[in-house]
Amino acid sequence: MLHRLRQGLPGLGFLLPALVLFLVFVLYPIIYNVQASLLDWDGVNAGTFVGLGNFVKLLQDPIFLTALRNSAYWIPLTIVPQAVIGFLLAMALNSTLRGSSVYRALFFIPAVLSPVVVGIVWQRILDPSSGVITAATRALGLTGISTDWLSDPHTAIFAVIAVNIWMWTGFSMLFYLAGLQLVDTSVLEAAKIDGASGLQTVTRIIFPLLRTTHLSLLLLGIIGSLKTFELVYVLTQGGPNNSSQMLPTYGFLQAFQLQSVGYASSISVVLIIIAVASSLGMVRVFGSGFVTGDKR
Repeated sequence: MLHRLRQGLPGLGFLLPALVLFLVFVLYPIIYNVQASLLDWDGVNAGTFVGLGNFVKLLQDPIFLTALRNSAYWIPLTIVPQAVIGFLLAMALNSTLRGSSVYRALFFIPAVLSPVVVGIVWQRILDPSSGVITAATRALGLTGISTDWLSDPHTAIFAVIAVNIWMWTGFSMLFYLAGLQLVDTSVLEAAKIDGASGLQTVTRIIFPLLRTTHLSLLLLGIIGSLKTFELVYVLTQGGPNNSSQMLPTYGFLQAFQLQSVGYASSISVVLIIIAVASSLGMVRVFGSGFVTGDKR
């Protein structure tokens, strides 16, 4: 027993730094949030224990329900367009197109920009009086569709979603480019010899072979959608009339502007539960090896 313990000590030594970081920066904040979610607390004075009262209040809070609805919009309306456009761009740039490396860099640049910078730039673009889109619609005589997209409660969340798609499509493109590099060219040559058209090769061979890439992007997209904050906050700050609130922005509003830290912690706990449940659900449905490409 002592001998086996000594053999395991080097491995434990390598794991210890990562374990300490996990305990300090992941596990402890989660436990702290769960504890705070059971309190009526302003973050400064002593809190009052309310049990599950904050969670009951959440279910009756129309703004929280709006944030949940917006998350339900955000996930499919960002992941699917990003994946489709990214896949098409990857297919085009995976060929011997002249200057393809330049195009790859140009399409990927938005993904490495700060969401704050992107939000400020798109505020100017969507400005109803002097924005680029307004100027273009006026020049084309389409003044009827020119509106203040970010100030309309019916369009604000969809305008932010459109900006998010523009920002992260290059990231999906890069993933698909990496996946296409792993496709066995002999399979494509065999399909060509068998008489498969270009469309058939793409839909029946290449697209299914990129299954692990699709699923990895889906998982990353769900997690990224649930924790979206900077872009929404810069563009709309959750407005107008809370119509574009997401769970992180609403939690920020409650904690730092309304000084309701206990209530904000309950929002964070719900966010953690949704993220963990989504991740575990995908692993359960698609298998634990889908992210790494394990084909067992």
